[in-house]
Amino acid sequence: MAARGLLAAARRRFSPLHVDAEILVFLYLPILVLILGFVVPILNVIMHATAWGVITGPTYVDFSREAFAEPVLVQTVSLGGREVIQVNVKGFNFGIIGNSLFIAVVVTLASAALGTAVALLTGFYLFPGRRLFKLLAFVPLLIAPFVNSYVVTRLLMYKGTDYNVVSYVLSKLFTEPLLGKSLYFGFTAQAGVIVAQILMFYPIVYINALAALGVMDATLVEQALNLGARGTTLLRRIVLPLIVPGILAGSTLVFILSLEDLAAPVTFKFYNVMSYYIYSRFQVARATSYLPMIATLSTVMLVAALVPMFFVRRYLSLRYYAKLSRGAPRPFRGLKLGKQGVLAAYLVVLPLVLLAAAPQFGVVALAFSRGWEHTFPSLLPHDALLYNFKSLVEIDGIRRSIMNSLYYLGNAIVFIAALGFMAGYAIARARLPGTSVLDLLSSAPLAVPGLVVAFSYLVFFSTHPLDNFISLAAAATAAAMMHVLILAYILRKLPFTVRAVFTSMIQTPEELEEAARSLGARRIRVISRIVLPLTWRGVVAGLLLSAIYVLSEVSVSVTLGALNGDMYSPTHIGPITFAILQLIEMPRVSMVTLSNGQVLAVSSEAQAAALATLLMLIEAAVILVSTRMARRGQALVTI
Repeated sequence: MAARGLLAAARRRFSPLHVDAEILVFLYLPILVLILGFVVPILNVIMHATAWGVITGPTYVDFSREAFAEPVLVQTVSLGGREVIQVNVKGFNFGIIGNSLFIAVVVTLASAALGTAVALLTGFYLFPGRRLFKLLAFVPLLIAPFVNSYVVTRLLMYKGTDYNVVSYVLSKLFTEPLLGKSLYFGFTAQAGVIVAQILMFYPIVYINALAALGVMDATLVEQALNLGARGTTLLRRIVLPLIVPGILAGSTLVFILSLEDLAAPVTFKFYNVMSYYIYSRFQVARATSYLPMIATLSTVMLVAALVPMFFVRRYLSLRYYAKLSRGAPRPFRGLKLGKQGVLAAYLVVLPLVLLAAAPQFGVVALAFSRGWEHTFPSLLPHDALLYNFKSLVEIDGIRRSIMNSLYYLGNAIVFIAALGFMAGYAIARARLPGTSVLDLLSSAPLAVPGLVVAFSYLVFFSTHPLDNFISLAAAATAAAMMHVLILAYILRKLPFTVRAVFTSMIQTPEELEEAARSLGARRIRVISRIVLPLTWRGVVAGLLLSAIYVLSEVSVSVTLGALNGDMYSPTHIGPITFAILQLIEMPRVSMVTLSNGQVLAVSSEAQAAALATLLMLIEAAVILVSTRMARRGQALVTI
């Protein structure tokens, strides 16, 4: 009887209703593309990782007593006849690998704590000003590459004998009225990188935890309340265990993003991390003397990113987490927050949320300024207020970067749409060997740091060029290099569309498709007539997210995009984020003449802010549309 049952199950699984040419293509073509275009280049890098004996030295891992020396410097000095308290929080220096891992762990833990707290506050409780908290928590999701971190340095970086914005506010409100002393407080080195990354990345945990709260079964909370559970007991015993999947998904992604982040190390000038080491030596990576070391560090970064991803996926796979979005029949509407809770929200949480949103507001202010002078941006006169935005089309290098980004996006999104739909559909509907492999491969690009992907492409397509179409060899044309960038964008941003399609598919009754198939309709006709009309909103939401992350992608853009010269080269292939980094790293001054004949100097950082502001406006529109199209409980950024 058992054998007959297994045979019947096998027949149902591999019946003509489930197996046809279309489903075979939908399943195995994305697997083939991901293996050849993603897995093989990364394996090629691992084969070149032969410098394991070198990375054990103190340059790479250092936990000696000197590494812990003076993490905080505090002194009181007299400047200009007034007493000044100088506080410089530096952190530690554990070597290139040690710093990267330490920063990633601290940022992940802090982001998980802050993101979960804000999600619980805005998603579980009702109180006056709740919408304001939600709005401010979403603001850091608007990516302003490099300019964001640059503004953080102006807000929080220790400046020695001058104020940053936060120390100025603290001095005027507290230390000067209470102590009669000014306060020069700030962060540098490792501590500065940690603070900047926490402010940038905590919303990723927030939106994942909020999505999990959105599908929490109201009956579980109501039963706990009826049994007398209140306050921290209710949160600890009922709510937190239910939203652990969201917290883990967001925290894992934060860990990976922290490992590969370049913006904070560059702007805080803390170069002793793996991401900057790989980036700074990228141009000469093909030289024999550098290749083994960079390949080894890339492998370390890859392993460090994949280990937490592996353990989290055992508990929280793409398939499992997407199913959470089916949700409960009745979502929980929220508890009324007491007076003490409201007081804590406004005195503790609100300042942190405001501080995290401040860099984005600072980017916008800088876009209308001559530059950041002393404590605050210096706004342009009203008749030249839009000068930085006009310069975006007047400066050849910036204009070319914008055109490059549009070219990359236009080409990449076509393949993302096709491969993303095929993969998402196959994962949800295929009953064939390889479905779990596609599930894993389609989300793997989120777990692999972009710098590792960029370096793997550099090595692979330099040694195995495909004629002049895809090649990074020394004699490769600009067009061939652009094709490599497009391939990187396709595979790096594919998971957002795959996840959106898969989530929409599992919420669409499969019986509708089976009924049409049983009446003789081919699968492709069923997809066009039944599936797409029911799932188009999720598909479009995923494509919009993939599109905006192509435009704002950093790691691949500033490495592969720099292979054909800097931004001021007439044939450079760098996209928008490459131009922003160039404007921040190689500051220049432009002279603008006003209508009254006055000449003003405008910094390139202000022009970078204008470019980043336009990018943030596009991101805000995409997030708004995607949020409205996405299913309840579906996070925008997750694993």
